[in-house]
Parts: sequence; structure tokens; C-alpha cells
Amino acid sequence: MKKKVLIVGGSSKIGKNLINTLDKKSYQIYSTFNNNMIKGKKYKHIKQIEINLNNDIHASFHKLKINYDIIVLLPGVLLGKSLSEYNSKNIISNFNINFTSQTILLNKILKKQKKNCLIIFISSISARRGSYDPIYAAAKGAMISFSKSLSLWLSPKIKCLTLCPGLIKDTNMYKSFTAKRLNNLKKQTPNKEFLNSKDLSKIICDIIQPHWRHANGAIIDINGGLYS
Repeated sequence: MKKKVLIVGGSSKIGKNLINTLDKKSYQIYSTFNNNMIKGKKYKHIKQIEINLNNDIHASFHKLKINYDIIVLLPGVLLGKSLSEYNSKNIISNFNINFTSQTILLNKILKKQKKNCLIIFISSISARRGSYDPIYAAAKGAMISFSKSLSLWLSPKIKCLTLCPGLIKDTNMYKSFTAKRLNNLKKQTPNKEFLNSKDLSKIICDIIQPHWRHANGAIIDINGGLYS
């Protein structure tokens, strides 16, 4: 029987690569999208669900009433602002997308969950070392505390793993950086290269295998040695 995988944020670059990497003979894939439905013949096997995480999740939650084996949470937005550059609306919106909306979604899903489930959180190096954008770092840091709490109190039914990648090449976040900033960051990274979304997708496909259950609650840094 195929395992049911929910990818929240499947229309992102990472989401599309993950969909393409997962073995469709082994997994039934469900993917959420906001404004961009995933189009193309190679995505016809997935079931797409329209949900706007920045608005009222309650109105569209009925579309998600399925018991999942694996949930992968991909949403993230980096405004790259200092605290003084933020206004109240930006702070609330940023925290909502990067943390709050995902916790509300999980809250509603897990109330209906009847079988064991693995949750993969995507946090950030910013949560581990801090960031020029403190709101983004704080939201991603909250995700780490949240995932550790779930893994401690909801196991063995619910298990959690959290990945903290550095800058991911070929994503919108990567494209927002100037060439000078990218070059400086690459020089600081011991690997002298950035993680790309295809490799991150392969890593996710690795850690959803059953033997990784022993890493329940782990926070895994993936940044080429830049921070640990």
C-alpha cells in the first residue's frame, strides 16, 4: 500500500524537486498550493489542494481530512529586513507564514490523525546562528522548539525531524541576494558551494525512511560546515 505524503508548499522549487524525487510507486503525493497550481504531465499523479496559509486556514481545511504517513512543511519567506525596517503588519505576516500558519495547520491535521505520522520541518541556519532579519530567524527558531516539543510529547505516534539548511541555490530566496553577497557567503562556507534544491529533496527522501525513526526530535544542520 502506498504511503500518503502531504507536501505543504509543493509549488515551490524545493517542493517540485521533492515530488519528482519521491518514488510514485511507493507514495501517494498530496501537495498544497496557494496561487500557483503545479502544471505539466509529470505532475498529473499528485493530488493538489489549494490553501492560502496567509489567510483563513479554517475555510479550506476540509480539503485535508486525510490520515497522512508523512508531512513535509516547506513554506518560508525571507524579507531581509532589520528590525527597524519592519512595520507591525510585516512582522505579523512574516511570522504567520514562517511559523504560525504551519502550526495551525498541524493542529487541525493531528486532531484527525488516526495513524502514526512523521513530520519533516524545514527551519534555517538563521534559527541556529541568528540573522540580520531577526523576525525570520525568530520564526524559524520557534519551529525548532515546536518540533522538539511534539517529538517529546506525541511520540511514538508522531515523530519529528527538523532540517536547518543554509542558503539554497535556485530558490526565490537565493535569487533575491546580490551577486556580491552570494560571493561573500560562498567564500565563508567551508564546502565552497551552496546546497541546491535537488540535493535537499534527496536528503528529505532519505530521512523519511523507517530507520530514521531513531533520530526522532533531531535538528539537522545542512550548511556545508558554515555553522554547527
